Amino acid sequence: MSTFMVSNTADGGKPWEVWAAVDEFIDHLCSIRSSSVHTLRCYSNDIVQFATFIEGLFENAGRFSWDKVGAIHIRQFLMDLTVNGYSKRSIARKLSSLRAFFRYLVSRRIVRSNPAVFIHAPKLPVLLPRTLTIAEVEKLLSMPDDSSPVGLRDKAILEVLYSTGMRVGELVHLNCSDVNMTAGEIVVTGKGGKQRIVLLGELALFSLREYLEKARPKFASARKNASCEALFLSKRGTRLTERQVHRIVVRYARLAGLGDDVTPHTLRHSFATHLLEGGADLRVVQELLGHASLSTTQIYTRTSMAHLKRIYDMAHPRAK
Repeated sequence: MSTFMVSNTADGGKPWEVWAAVDEFIDHLCSIRSSSVHTLRCYSNDIVQFATFIEGLFENAGRFSWDKVGAIHIRQFLMDLTVNGYSKRSIARKLSSLRAFFRYLVSRRIVRSNPAVFIHAPKLPVLLPRTLTIAEVEKLLSMPDDSSPVGLRDKAILEVLYSTGMRVGELVHLNCSDVNMTAGEIVVTGKGGKQRIVLLGELALFSLREYLEKARPKFASARKNASCEALFLSKRGTRLTERQVHRIVVRYARLAGLGDDVTPHTLRHSFATHLLEGGADLRVVQELLGHASLSTTQIYTRTSMAHLKRIYDMAHPRAK
């Protein structure tokens, strides 16, 4: 069962069926779709917020049930979010959560149709992701002290993130058995439980081998009761969390003088952009990133075009 259950928070005046449906949906995401903890938390918070708002609307109109909710109520909810200063991006995410929730209710025949499909999400500005230059990446990767076990581990983490472009959630769920050091490949389990193979460059392979031979055994020995199959371990011999890896990247970015906005996802952006700038095919990058849709990968072509424009402006005699 999911740890995000909400029905036990409802008081005696709230219809139990309303909150039970929310619980069932979150449990469905957890057990059937293998959604991440972050995704579960977002869905849970969004739908509970909506349910609480709708209860207020129905307070003087009789018993509240999901089949009484229509598009007009969702629009009222989104308008309330706007008035209370929520960003367009947050509102779009909450609408996406509601679409998925009502889609589930339709599949369970709790409601006849999905009222959220008739609502248009606010148009979002296209934000180009922060991308490090190759020189900045090299500076970042040189920061860990590889004379210590922690430094060896952190360098391997940075190298693997940049070499593979994997998400931080994918990294922390890696097990030693997922790595094929001979082939220079890692089997990654991405969103929705889909697996793909990512590639390790020579430098990443070297750093990972150093960590596995010299550092990981020391971390593993700190765990007395049972061994941990996780690839990347904490000092206590437990699997690293996303938050811990995020802090590791931020720490070394600060040491490298790259600012406070460099995250594991920045390395993923940089991986994709540098591949495209080097001439890689867009569909190859899509496969390596694990994007279901090519349109998701195409945002990196915008970043690459910005790079190409700078080169054009500098190199073409009649560019300016």
